[in-house]
Amino acid sequence: MAFLEELRYIAQDGIELGLIWSLLALGVFISFRVLDFADLTAEGTVTLGSALALSLIESNVPPLFATIIALLGGFAAGIFTGVLHTKLKIPAILAGIISMTGLYTINIWVLGKAFIYTEKDTLYSFLRKFLADPFLAKSLTALVVVVIFFFALYWFFGTEIGMSIRATGMNRKMARAQGINTDVMIILGLAIANALTAACGALSAQSMRGANMDIGRGTIVIGLASIIIGEVIFGKRSFKNWLISVILGSVIYQILVAVAIRLGMDPNDLKLLQALLITLILSLPLVKKAVLSRRKEVNGHA
Repeated sequence: MAFLEELRYIAQDGIELGLIWSLLALGVFISFRVLDFADLTAEGTVTLGSALALSLIESNVPPLFATIIALLGGFAAGIFTGVLHTKLKIPAILAGIISMTGLYTINIWVLGKAFIYTEKDTLYSFLRKFLADPFLAKSLTALVVVVIFFFALYWFFGTEIGMSIRATGMNRKMARAQGINTDVMIILGLAIANALTAACGALSAQSMRGANMDIGRGTIVIGLASIIIGEVIFGKRSFKNWLISVILGSVIYQILVAVAIRLGMDPNDLKLLQALLITLILSLPLVKKAVLSRRKEVNGHA
């Protein structure tokens, strides 16, 4: 019974956190995979989203509006990074670092102190009125938000503008030759990516009822790990399948982290475990390729 109880806690942590952080994974997916842009702005926009949401909620702004404003803050940060790269010709990584550095100060201004905690209603409070189980209420709320973003992204990237963003990421020169304004597409793509990342920060802060300056640390590698897990396990046969794979990859990643915590790992060692886990995950495509190659050789000799 104790073992089953532990499994239940692991599954709950993985599902709840995985759904929330899948928004970050989707944001990183848009910048790194769709746009082929190594954007580090996400390290700052996660914190920005959490700081804006909690600060506004503490100021009696309705949680939904606070979350939307946090999303718009991330959107603006993405525009800034895009402008640095496209108009000022600053390299992608450096543009992200500049934005991330500037956001550090902005986040301190927004927070006003090292840590914000709220007892006021959040997005999760609505379902808590009808569901006694806090895990179920939080998970269903996060699921609804993720499903909304999933269908919005699937629809948007099937439109002419969305296809232009994808074309820009695949081959910028060819896209420009087809009459696509690649600068605008890069700016818009980064804005959407960082809006998702800020939304993740807003949801995470409301789930914990707290926000601080450390929430954004290591977010890029968490997002990349979620993407790789999803791609390796579930594949990327179509854009819709790719989006679903990223979301499921985030859930699996958080389950793996939850397992480590439940096994009694020292919190100070968790970052090392995450580094090792991410290294292993990033090597999975090579392992999969080697296995498939070996299987072909065996079948060829048979």
